[in-house]
Amino acid sequence: MIPIYEQSHGNGIGHGIKSFLERFDAICHEHVESKRAKAFAFIFYDFTDNALREILKNQGAFAQLDRLAGKDLSVFYLHTGTKETIKRFNNAFLSKLGVVDNAIPPCVVFFRISEGQIEDVAVAQLDNADLIHGFHELYGVIESYLKKEKNSNSLGLRSLKFLKSSAGFISLEVFRAALKKALEFIF
Repeated sequence: MIPIYEQSHGNGIGHGIKSFLERFDAICHEHVESKRAKAFAFIFYDFTDNALREILKNQGAFAQLDRLAGKDLSVFYLHTGTKETIKRFNNAFLSKLGVVDNAIPPCVVFFRISEGQIEDVAVAQLDNADLIHGFHELYGVIESYLKKEKNSNSLGLRSLKFLKSSAGFISLEVFRAALKKALEFIF
């Protein structure tokens, strides 16, 4: 679990938006090379979604999700103070990942990086709005994705919708350019 902060002084876990932008390629490459992650995910949500925001802020929930992701998945999420920042960020990346018509925040977008390409984009829509069920749903989505990656059988949770991106694969450079463009609105 790797938060992206609107403003950060480089202390603790996570990245500032600017450092994340500058280092996105390197972060992904480092995680794959050091076997920190086999795949990546972004959690997209509306900042007014208080339950999901509280889940991501809760140290106990964060620790459980981080342990679950382990060395198989690096999970990024934007942790910022403004509704407009999150809206722009979500729109830019859901569009670039080819899932803007299939996914409405809150959702989790999973992807792999191979030879400079973003591929195997999948979306899990989140439906539960309350704190307790929302945590279990988010945990279940990540757990199901990890099980799917280890065993190509079904996803296990029938209530979750995993959607494939229409984009096929996306060049990491194109994704980074989209990230930069989206984040220019924030500064």
